[in-house]
Amino acid sequence: MRKHLQQFKIQSYKGLKGLSLDDLNCINIITGDNNSGKTSLLEVLSTLNNPQDTESWLPGTRIMGTRWRTSSYLDGFTGLFPADSDFKEISYEFCNDKGISKSVLVKADFGQTQISTGELNALNRMSFSSVKNEENVIIDTDYLDMTFYVNGEKKNEDIIYGGQDRLGRRQKKESFLTTLYVSPTDYASKIYNISRVFAPGDYEIMLEMVRTFDEDILQISAVKDENLFANVNYKVYSKSYKEPLLLNAYGDGMKKAIYLLNAVIGARSGILLIDEFETGIHTSAMDKVFSVLLESALRYDVQVFMTSHSKEAIEKVLRCGERMQPYVNLYTLYKYDGKNYARKLSCTEAIHAQDNLGLELR
Repeated sequence: MRKHLQQFKIQSYKGLKGLSLDDLNCINIITGDNNSGKTSLLEVLSTLNNPQDTESWLPGTRIMGTRWRTSSYLDGFTGLFPADSDFKEISYEFCNDKGISKSVLVKADFGQTQISTGELNALNRMSFSSVKNEENVIIDTDYLDMTFYVNGEKKNEDIIYGGQDRLGRRQKKESFLTTLYVSPTDYASKIYNISRVFAPGDYEIMLEMVRTFDEDILQISAVKDENLFANVNYKVYSKSYKEPLLLNAYGDGMKKAIYLLNAVIGARSGILLIDEFETGIHTSAMDKVFSVLLESALRYDVQVFMTSHSKEAIEKVLRCGERMQPYVNLYTLYKYDGKNYARKLSCTEAIHAQDNLGLELR
């Protein structure tokens, strides 16, 4: 299996300063105290898909994961930049599996300007505008001007205004690595999008995995329903019931497991980023679920970065079996003297440190 990323260093992003992850492995567990930067690290990694495009930075704004937004695009993107620095910059660099290094820099300029309600309506594509004025008038507004550089070369510039709730057209893709980001709650809101697990070979693996939650499950079928937004319903047939149940009738653990397997398949030959990977999965099911997910990641050439607070979940991954151990690293994030650091342990080192030295891995 390829280690698509060999090294990743963040000079500045939100509260992260000087964080370096060295000797990255195929499976990378990220742990640490609250506010140590675990989720922020995944957000930056997710931009490798197209760092010159404003939309690639949306996960970091954290304004799209809820049904109702609590902040504007301007607030969300402003929050990406370090608040305690005179230089409003996001900066990171990385080395890929071919030994090629690249750097990404995003510079920000904040200010106030004037814009017409017609221009703002056009940016928001009319029907999504929050501006109620029928006349085309000039209004005062704040703005954020972002300039994107790759290896020192300017690639894109974008301005976001107060009152703007849509982004412009996507910038031409210059993907370094394919990335797929999974938030702790995606499995609940996006469970309708699991079509990949129904491919031959993957379906049988999925079915074996879900029997950890209900050993009587016979099959799961995707049924078209024109009345649904996603035009598909998933029905679970079990020896326990005369009639099939909707997948949504089952618990979070089973839905999360299926969703994660679908994400592994979708991230093939790229990077999968899972925030709080154990959320919703009971410890009794972790052995089987984690084993299936990690074996599938190796099979599909997926490099995994997974965050967790859970001692039990981390131990389950570390002890998935001797075959997996060479592919697993554990990074514990911490802060010291205003900078961010990562303590790296291989899988065998982590197990030894815990069993023989009593080291707290989190």
